[in-house]
Amino acid sequence: MNERQLHRWVGYVLTLVAFALLGLGLIALYSAAGRFVGDKDSSLLPLVERQLCWIGLGIAAGAILTRIDYHWFLNHSWELLGIGLGLLLLCFLPGIGHRVHGSSRWITLGPLTLQPSELMKWSLCVFAAAQLGEANSHRLRWRRYAVVLLVTLAFAGILLLARDLGSAALYLTLAMVVLIIAGLPLWLVGPGGLAAAGSILGVALSIPERRARLLAFWNMESDKQGKAYQVWQALVALGSGGVTGLGLGNSRQKMYYLPEATTDFIFPILGEELGLWVTLGVVLAYLALTLCGGWIALFAPDGEGLVLGMGLVTLIAVQAIANLGVVTGLLPNKGLPLPFISYGGSNLLFCLMALGTLLNIHRQGGRGSAFSVESHGAQRSVRL
Repeated sequence: MNERQLHRWVGYVLTLVAFALLGLGLIALYSAAGRFVGDKDSSLLPLVERQLCWIGLGIAAGAILTRIDYHWFLNHSWELLGIGLGLLLLCFLPGIGHRVHGSSRWITLGPLTLQPSELMKWSLCVFAAAQLGEANSHRLRWRRYAVVLLVTLAFAGILLLARDLGSAALYLTLAMVVLIIAGLPLWLVGPGGLAAAGSILGVALSIPERRARLLAFWNMESDKQGKAYQVWQALVALGSGGVTGLGLGNSRQKMYYLPEATTDFIFPILGEELGLWVTLGVVLAYLALTLCGGWIALFAPDGEGLVLGMGLVTLIAVQAIANLGVVTGLLPNKGLPLPFISYGGSNLLFCLMALGTLLNIHRQGGRGSAFSVESHGAQRSVRL
């Protein structure tokens, strides 16, 4: 198999893995949502019906993004950024902004409830790619580094005001990755990343709800019925499933023992019903998706495609790692959904838009790696 054939198969594998995760998510949601059937305000599996609608919308958006040259979006990156800013600010507008669990991160538009920070991820990736993809002079590169960093910090600050700490951390992680890819020295990125992490930690400690979560994480055994309750119930679910699982539909934790069983904590339900092998398969699926997306970005036709692809892959991979870390007790609870699997329209729409954009880059690439590194101040190409 030559390089071009391998590149073609990478696109097939990426698509297959993404749709496999979508299918598994629908199965898990169908099982977990069964507890809502019979409630006085429920129709037949309303969560599954809404998820199918979002999947249809996401597939349509992704299909469009596979056909429109991504360079068109790069040329309109400032406009896309402005639209994203407007949507984020609507979260603070009474009557439109929707506050849940102390966070102002949703907007209500008729029958739709959107989370602008999710859609903003795609716009921010496009903006970073437009700024960092081509900068011929040394002075211009540093100016664009500063623009990307300042814009990301501004949006992260808005999210901190909305108390959406998880999304703010994702934005800053994205900025660090794309700046490194674009050639910013690690000795500058490292301290900046530590300062950003310290700032988010400081904000978290200043909010009683977030501070309680952090304290519960450090000593979960002493707070099993409090802020650590979700994680303990998730661990019970994963342990109850064992290697082979209790069988599809036989979860006990979904019967109101495990909160958010259809959204952030859907992975333990998979483990309880389908067992260790399926959960390991999910982890390997995310690994395959990350590797395929990284390959597509490395073999993008230009620097813009490299930065855009790496940014999108980073957001999906980091969010998956964060969710799996939370539900297994390795990370504090951040409220981040599991990509392609958790119930929730905004994140699902972003994931499918990212998939469509990666396939667009894949369709135009494959003629050699666009990856470049800095060597003694001069940019040189590395062909894989």
